Amino acid sequence: MKQDYADQLRVSPALGVYYYGFNLTKPRFRDNLELRKALSMAIDREVLVTKILGRGEAPAYGWVPPGIDNYASQSVSYRDWTQEQRVAEARRLYEEAGYGPGNPVEIELRYNTMGGHEKIALAIQAMWRDALGLEARLVNEELKVMLANIQAMEITEVFRLSWAGDYNDAYTFLQLFEADNPQNLTGYSNPRVNKLLNRAATEVDRVARRSYLEEVERISLEDHPVIPLYFYVTKHMVAADIEGWAPMPLDYHYSRHLSRSDSVAR
Repeated sequence: MKQDYADQLRVSPALGVYYYGFNLTKPRFRDNLELRKALSMAIDREVLVTKILGRGEAPAYGWVPPGIDNYASQSVSYRDWTQEQRVAEARRLYEEAGYGPGNPVEIELRYNTMGGHEKIALAIQAMWRDALGLEARLVNEELKVMLANIQAMEITEVFRLSWAGDYNDAYTFLQLFEADNPQNLTGYSNPRVNKLLNRAATEVDRVARRSYLEEVERISLEDHPVIPLYFYVTKHMVAADIEGWAPMPLDYHYSRHLSRSDSVAR
């Protein structure tokens, strides 16, 4: 479509992120930031979105998608590094975490039977193997079973999930990092993050509230409770003579805003 109808294809950011989460209630990942960070840095997100997905998705180096009202999305410190630099640092962190060629770690990666989740899991399994010599055992479950296991926080290690915002505000994404929030499925807890989210929930000044939320994203990205992989996008075909179409993060497009460019002549 991009090749044959470039002037009609509209791809724009959507309020959704696809990610892998860590079970931080168990020692392996809770007590090993270096391992969590190494696993994130070893994933080539550019390859993921272009070769594995190839549908316009944007690589995610932060948690809050672009296009959010009154917000500047934050990024991990290695966003602008080359993948070679990331892999080199991932290997160093992996060794610092206590692992290496002579002492590899085996982890479990859980995903649900739906869509292209297996393709993504297989690609990341290969990336971890090539970069770190790490073996990921893939576990495929029906969605309800997987969610029940994630919520129980007993047998899961790394798991795939996604989150879509139902309103245009950064809080709908950052609430997943609040310790007592039911949507927090990693068990992540940082007192500074909790305090900032509580402030943001009652702050009426837009500038102050924005600064609180941006700080939450920066802190949580540094803590690596999740591995953001890509941001969702909306994809539409819009005829060349349609006026009034604009990118909308919530993907709401009302006919009253649209018109044909030759409507006056008619």
